[in-house]
Amino acid sequence: MTDKELKDMDETTSMDTTAAAESAAETTVDVNEAVDDVLLSDADELPFDVDFYDDADDADVATDVIDIDDDDRVGTVDNSNVVDDDTDDVDDETTGVDTTSSAPADGGADVVAANADHVNAMLSLATPRESTDDESSPDYIETPRSASSATTVSTHIDREVKVGDEDLNLLRAYPTLSLHDVTYRDRKTGRTPVEHLTCAFEAGTVSAILVPDGDDMARTAMVGLLSGLLMPASGHLMNRSAEYLSLEPLELRGHRIGLVPQRFAVRGDLSPLRNLVYAMDASNRNFLKPKPVLARELLLASGLDETLLDNRVDSLNEVDRRRVAIARAVCCEAEIVVLDEPLDGLEDGERDTIMELLRGIAHGDPKRCVVVVTQDAAVAESADQTVTL
Repeated sequence: MTDKELKDMDETTSMDTTAAAESAAETTVDVNEAVDDVLLSDADELPFDVDFYDDADDADVATDVIDIDDDDRVGTVDNSNVVDDDTDDVDDETTGVDTTSSAPADGGADVVAANADHVNAMLSLATPRESTDDESSPDYIETPRSASSATTVSTHIDREVKVGDEDLNLLRAYPTLSLHDVTYRDRKTGRTPVEHLTCAFEAGTVSAILVPDGDDMARTAMVGLLSGLLMPASGHLMNRSAEYLSLEPLELRGHRIGLVPQRFAVRGDLSPLRNLVYAMDASNRNFLKPKPVLARELLLASGLDETLLDNRVDSLNEVDRRRVAIARAVCCEAEIVVLDEPLDGLEDGERDTIMELLRGIAHGDPKRCVVVVTQDAAVAESADQTVTL
């Protein structure tokens, strides 16, 4: 090939390359103008499909992945939860969620409304209905209209869940002292003076256990059981929710129970003040005030004259000795006060004085109950509650 032919070939190639470049540039301008026009118009009016891949290689890879046959895929794909194109519901058995009223394409307004209705239905349980005068009506509410909203709602909910008397009894506090099927058998004689006794004594009351007249064994057995000095052959003795057998003797007789026996209720060789301090020391418990101060307050509250606080107890009359014995029984803040014939040997006026003192220490303390063991029917009748043995 001659030099002229080579030169003519180069000029022809250059002209073809220039023409191709100009044609490509015109095509790019036309495409860009079309895309700009589409972006400024509605997407539904696109005259053609636009490929947004910047890299042709990436587009080819994506196309290759989509075109892979199911048999060529590695692993297992679970399509059980895939939403069907023909329905808006998700498989309820798989998801556990009811989607029969799924959100529409307008932003989920129906779903929001459905959820609001569900919440309102739940809150309606706590919304009190208007009360009626008919007690047999399910809408009857005992709460007065002036009661607080919290009380009204509570009453309404109680009626909705059908709270019965048996359920309410379970919510009550344990009685201060209770006996459940208690039986006591005397080991020496084999006699059973207390058999299958069940009773309860609430705080703030004076109760009496009436034993048969002349039956000193039954009276002594009851005093011993209630004070924790004797244990039953069967059954349970309870101070609130605690059983006597589960408590240490010092805890039971030093903190929880105060005893006034017929004999040795106080020490005659000590003053009333020293008798109470002696009992406080033996209880091994702490007090908020100095013991002599507390002892003085209790003795004066029992009706003992201030001039007798430092005298020997054996120099006092019978009524004042009973006052000291009762004050000593409650000085350790006992919740249960057990007395063995506290009115025996007293005149009528003196009996009334001691009985009034017992009512004062019971009714004046919401935690304390007083139990009198007696053979005197008149004493039992003057009590708030009587249990006949």
